[in-house]
Amino acid sequence: MTADRGKLSHKSTNRDAAHKPDWSALRLFNQYRLLILMALAAIYYFGPDQRMLGNTYPTVFVATHIAYFLVTLFYIFLKHVQKPSVSIQFFIQNYLDIIFIGILMYSSGGISSGLGPLLLINIALLSHLSSTRHALLFAAISSMVVIGEEVLGTLTSQAQSADFQATALLGTLLFLTAWLMTVPLRQLLNRQMVTPTNSRVVLDVRQVAQLNEEIIRELDSGVLVVNSAGHVQMMNDTARMLLAAEFVSIPIHLKNLSVDLMDNMLESERSPTLQTRPFDVSSTRQAVLPHYTRLSTGGMLIRLDDHAHIKKQFQQLKLASLGRLSASIAHEIRNPLGAISHAVQLIQESDTLDGKDIELLKIANRNTKRINRIVEDVLQLSNRQRVQFEILSIDHAIQIFADRFQAENAHENLTLHTNTERCVAMIDAGHLDQVLWNLCTNACFHNDLEALSITISCCDTGYGTTTIDVIDNGKGINDIEKDNLFEPFYSTHHAGTGLGLFIIRELCELNKASIEHIQSDGGAHFRITLATAQDMAA
Repeated sequence: MTADRGKLSHKSTNRDAAHKPDWSALRLFNQYRLLILMALAAIYYFGPDQRMLGNTYPTVFVATHIAYFLVTLFYIFLKHVQKPSVSIQFFIQNYLDIIFIGILMYSSGGISSGLGPLLLINIALLSHLSSTRHALLFAAISSMVVIGEEVLGTLTSQAQSADFQATALLGTLLFLTAWLMTVPLRQLLNRQMVTPTNSRVVLDVRQVAQLNEEIIRELDSGVLVVNSAGHVQMMNDTARMLLAAEFVSIPIHLKNLSVDLMDNMLESERSPTLQTRPFDVSSTRQAVLPHYTRLSTGGMLIRLDDHAHIKKQFQQLKLASLGRLSASIAHEIRNPLGAISHAVQLIQESDTLDGKDIELLKIANRNTKRINRIVEDVLQLSNRQRVQFEILSIDHAIQIFADRFQAENAHENLTLHTNTERCVAMIDAGHLDQVLWNLCTNACFHNDLEALSITISCCDTGYGTTTIDVIDNGKGINDIEKDNLFEPFYSTHHAGTGLGLFIIRELCELNKASIEHIQSDGGAHFRITLATAQDMAA
């Protein structure tokens, strides 16, 4: 029984919650007040020989009428700015309505003035938009005001006598109206609406509404809904993050939320096609790309995307297309390039060459090697997706690489040192060798024939990662160059392809590793951070 009572109480609460005031209701209430005030003014000021309104205290009637009109205009202003909340405005306005109507009745002779039905209309409208308790409360207040003005009129005016029968009848009608508009009428409406089909429709609508809200909240794009007055009515978590507005409460005017977004929207509205451009959020300097859609209600639906992420995706698509095209071309170039290189080597072995021919052949041989390096870089771009993870002893792999690189570059003015400790990581061994090879080759390539010392070290950080540092004592990298180091086709050497460091970064990302340039006083310093097996499993 207790559970059943709880369910019935919960259902009753839900029914009362369904009858709540909103801004549209306040607008209609204000229009009704203005209509009543204009009707009273027309009767009082222009009615021929009217003796009903203000017949007892004309000055009080006129002052109250003017005050009621000014207060109604103030109601309209508060509704426009939507402050305070709609519930507070609704109840305060109805309190004041009862007081103003009571004073108008008092100055017009009390219950005999014929203004009592105005209270009945007010109670009927109020009951439709409030709970049963509130409706009966306002009926009681109205009855007390009517009785009070009737008693006060009798005490202050000898000509006026209290008509308590009419007063009691009006009080009874007030309570009856409040009760009829809340209890029987709502029960009748609920019986008509709560059928198996309708309840299923209501349930489906609620489920769809909840689903839509969940989808909007989980979207990768930020979503804002702005009404015709410029107030943000809805904003998902992504939009809050992009605009740095995690703790902002809504509704809030768009200008107070983000001046940058407001200016961008006004600029786009000048274009008939709503063309947009990205803008930077002042507080975070994050680039955001907005998209605007006009709503049928006169508002605006705004979708926000991370412009940096879009640019990165666009670059990846462009590089993927370029990689496929370049790989096809590289395969076609490789065979004739090998034939040219082989032919140059055969001619160099001839004993009949003079000094000029030997120099020209050296130039041809050097440029065929350069073309071959470009082809190799392009093919690495197209084949970088194949990854074979294994638990690798990093210190042992570095030592093997150092010995091989030193042996293959013995003719260069190069010294390669290792400074390693025991450490293990999950990585593709071939990719690690390629990364180290590209870094060391890059160091030699950008320092030409000058003496160069390279040190490769590794250590276990103790935080689930292993770091590899590749440090040289060459020319180093200036501040202007470091911002574009890992961009494709960007090179500071006249003979470079600009793909070396880009390929290194791509290989690191494929192996869930990272590479960064460390600022140093002399030479270049690159640090590779690898994940251990436990870290990758987590």
